[in-house]
Amino acid sequence: MLIPYQLMYRMGLAPWERRPVPAMWEQLLAGLAPGRALDVGCGSGRDAVYLAKRGWQVTAVDLVDAAIARARQRAALEGVDVEWITGDVSDLSALVLKPGYTLVYDFGCIQGLPDAARRGAASGITELAAPAATLLLTAFAPARRLLLPRGMSEEEVRSLFGAWTLEATTAAADASTPAPVRRARPTLYRFTRRA
Repeated sequence: MLIPYQLMYRMGLAPWERRPVPAMWEQLLAGLAPGRALDVGCGSGRDAVYLAKRGWQVTAVDLVDAAIARARQRAALEGVDVEWITGDVSDLSALVLKPGYTLVYDFGCIQGLPDAARRGAASGITELAAPAATLLLTAFAPARRLLLPRGMSEEEVRSLFGAWTLEATTAAADASTPAPVRRARPTLYRFTRRA
């Protein structure tokens, strides 16, 4: 199930690269002081670099070598330090990361994984998060799709993150979002880690 991401990068198909990063983060960061952030499925590092430029200490993980290579280039051009890790997000414990992240985010990675890998990613995220950490997760509504991930229902998301409190859900598409993505009804879930 991880192969499609590698293939999509090879073919130059990365619709997640079209998301307006600054506008989105302005709203999401309201009330959050910079701390340690974990980017789960970082792709080419747009979000990680944006946060690093704003004082966050970012660790970013992705399985696709080409994505991490682009991310490193982006960070070098922007003059920021990010800890880039090529690794499997479904087994974060194998990456030997230091716990205590105050912000964890996934803008579409976990929803594309098989069920066991989803559970592994959620468990790893929970173990690495600080008490009262914020988790931001985007997922499409569940459906069978040719290229886009199969998505997750709110019940599935809640079940994966049982140690977290769901604070809000927000539609994550607007008129500028490509039509196939809009039809998949992406939702942003905002959680707080319970102590």
